[in-house]
Amino acid sequence: MKKLKQHAGSPIFYSAAPRGVCSNCCAIRERKDIKFLLYTNKNPQNPQSLYLSDERRLSKSNFDLQQPLAFYIHGFSESATGDKQSSQQLKDAFLKSSNYNVILVDWSPMTVMPWYTNAVDNLPVAARFIARFLRFLVANGYQTRHIHLIGFSLGAEVAGFAGKQLLEWGIVLPRITGLDPPLPLFESNSGNRHLTQTDARFVDVIHTDGGILGNPEAMGHADFYPNGGRALQPGCARQEIANNRWLNILIGCSHQRAWEYFVESINNPYAFPVDKCEPTNEFGRCKEGNGGAFMGMAADRSIHLSTSMSEECNGKKKGQKQ
Repeated sequence: MKKLKQHAGSPIFYSAAPRGVCSNCCAIRERKDIKFLLYTNKNPQNPQSLYLSDERRLSKSNFDLQQPLAFYIHGFSESATGDKQSSQQLKDAFLKSSNYNVILVDWSPMTVMPWYTNAVDNLPVAARFIARFLRFLVANGYQTRHIHLIGFSLGAEVAGFAGKQLLEWGIVLPRITGLDPPLPLFESNSGNRHLTQTDARFVDVIHTDGGILGNPEAMGHADFYPNGGRALQPGCARQEIANNRWLNILIGCSHQRAWEYFVESINNPYAFPVDKCEPTNEFGRCKEGNGGAFMGMAADRSIHLSTSMSEECNGKKKGQKQ
């Protein structure tokens, strides 16, 4: 696999051939292509690799059975170790906030450019392997209530599929957070299953690039639409023009705002107060909005008991950054 620098700190990973089951695909090697990298405050920069069914390695690692787990799945063309990418930024925020186990899933060999269709096809394979790993942790004494599964873009759909698989095994995750789940190949008529509120006890979703790279459809107990949930998110045009990245104005910046907002909410859980509103099918309209909720890490698990929307959102049970 080769790496092409798009700009400093944000490499795009690409390969001459995809991984998958197509005629010209390289075979998927689950144990090599899907890595579980453990970070804790004892090893904040140097990950320990964990492996499915390797109890000895797990017991000798810094994984703490008493501490919560933030389990993160990156998006298309990313990696878990890329400097200033979503995985490392989220990991740093969690470790700064408290004593967490942070496991970053690196499935970059299965999500390389330009093979997006293959990456979507690979999603169930990755999700089932991830579900098996989480079941392995539970079988070794880790309490399910400590697990917070988080995914950005295509990683959000992997998280949802993993939640579905765990449910078939009788394991219910307490929370899944989807960060701007993707729209391409997940349109309502695509036939691909996507993240839903049945995948965990509480599913919260942040939409920031609705209609372009992000799926604007409400799919969780609480769906948040900061600044309308659409491009351009504040600061994107200025930021990208300043770095001479004109294409990113349309296709990148607003999409990644989802994980940037979430990282900020780890640092400051009450940074994003929202309006809770009644459902409406009219995008951009809010009926009977009221405050008292927050987007991101402090999203209230009781939000789903009442409908929530905002003046800039559409669908069911949503909120919006004010």
